[in-house]
Amino acid sequence: MRIDEQERVEVEEFTANDALENNNLRNPYKNFIVYHDTTFKYRDVHGLVTRMSAFFLSEGIKRKDRICLILPRTPELIISFLAVERIGAFPVPVNYTLSKEDITGFIRGLSPSAIIVQDKLLHVLDNEAGSKIKPIIVTGKGKHPYIPWDKICYHDNNPMAIKIEPDDIAYLNYTTGSGGTPKGAMATHSNIFWNTLSAIEAMGINSDDIHLCMFASFAHPHELFARPLYTGGTLVLLEEINPKTIAKTIINNSVTCMMGLAPMYGMLSAHCKDFDMKSLRIAESGGMYTRPDITQSFRKHFGIPVLSVWGSTETSGISLANTPKNFREDGSCGKVCPYYEVKIITERGDEAGPGEIGELLFKGKAIISGYLENHDFPSVDGYYCSGDLAYRDREGYHYFVERKSGLLKVAGLKVYPLQVEIVLLSHPHIKEAAVTGIEDSLRGMVPKAFITTKDGCQISKEDIKHFCKKRLADYMIPKEIVVVNELPKIGSGKIDKKALRDML
Repeated sequence: MRIDEQERVEVEEFTANDALENNNLRNPYKNFIVYHDTTFKYRDVHGLVTRMSAFFLSEGIKRKDRICLILPRTPELIISFLAVERIGAFPVPVNYTLSKEDITGFIRGLSPSAIIVQDKLLHVLDNEAGSKIKPIIVTGKGKHPYIPWDKICYHDNNPMAIKIEPDDIAYLNYTTGSGGTPKGAMATHSNIFWNTLSAIEAMGINSDDIHLCMFASFAHPHELFARPLYTGGTLVLLEEINPKTIAKTIINNSVTCMMGLAPMYGMLSAHCKDFDMKSLRIAESGGMYTRPDITQSFRKHFGIPVLSVWGSTETSGISLANTPKNFREDGSCGKVCPYYEVKIITERGDEAGPGEIGELLFKGKAIISGYLENHDFPSVDGYYCSGDLAYRDREGYHYFVERKSGLLKVAGLKVYPLQVEIVLLSHPHIKEAAVTGIEDSLRGMVPKAFITTKDGCQISKEDIKHFCKKRLADYMIPKEIVVVNELPKIGSGKIDKKALRDML
């Protein structure tokens, strides 16, 4: 079965490999993956996945084994992911932007049966990981013991059929750690199916669409390929985060749908305003707050708005979204997506009314069941408690306010850092801003701002405070302001406020 149109019908859950099998039968010669000048048709990917899964079985890798993927946005990532899932093992995308020590500790704790790593990323592995975990499979040549990519993808044996159920774990998706220690979310095939179906219906995606997803391979990896795979569409992969390269890729491949981070759309508007990206009809922005000026500027230059969405590891991807037919350009993250239920609960424990701030709670078949390490899964009455504060207007549009853990109490008054950041970002010379709290003997807690400036221009802290004074209440104005060359980021591209707090 293939999800092909927007009509809501009774559907039977299926896995990514079921979708690959189906497309191999129905559209074997249609392009599935495009990577620079190389194309992989559905029959090509099906053959590579089948042979790679046979290789895994011949090496003794079995159901529920963990396989680390240290791969950027390349065809090898998609093929490896599907091959590991095909035998019931668990792919685990690794954040290779972390320090070597953190990566080593992560791999040691995970105890994987194999590591699939691109040769350009071999430097993130230490000798211990390279010698104790066998095999190491490399998509090129390196100094470590390795089994070359060609061998694993051209294995002769056919794998035995392995029955995969919807509730089986599809992969381990580690949270970014923005709310604390990263946790291994157990994403099932059912979770991925319902999140993908939700996005397809919300955005009106079909088999004619050509997708470009610019999220990191270790953020929401299935969102790199699930939508085109489940609809029978085409996926374009690109590693470079360069606005002109992105624009040319969209034009050269007639990309219709893309997903990226807010700053990327800002860069496209600033540097590619003369590019004719007329094929593009859906531009999603996730992972962080999308400023209204970014979406308005993008629509001015390219004719479509940036559609801000909200999702998390625990919701398996987007669960609130602006859509082509229903969108706001005022910073809203949109309405609830199909197959999700959403509530906003106040500090009093009751459901919030329009405009009232509370915690976002989610329910639905796409919500994960828990974490691998037996961390407590935050839930109440069957709803996942996101830890994000938001409010909803009378028309059902949601507005993110702050992480619950980031709320500041200044002399008993609530300060939401995002409120202050939005004001700071409206300053013509400020490029990025992040606000945290620091202890104060009189008021308990006060805001502290970290900023970067545009083009390295000079700006005094007094000027910034004067700018804020005209736009914020006195207790919201940052007591301290630090100008830095660069703000620390986590793998998803969000500003790492934990790292900033550690700097205090």
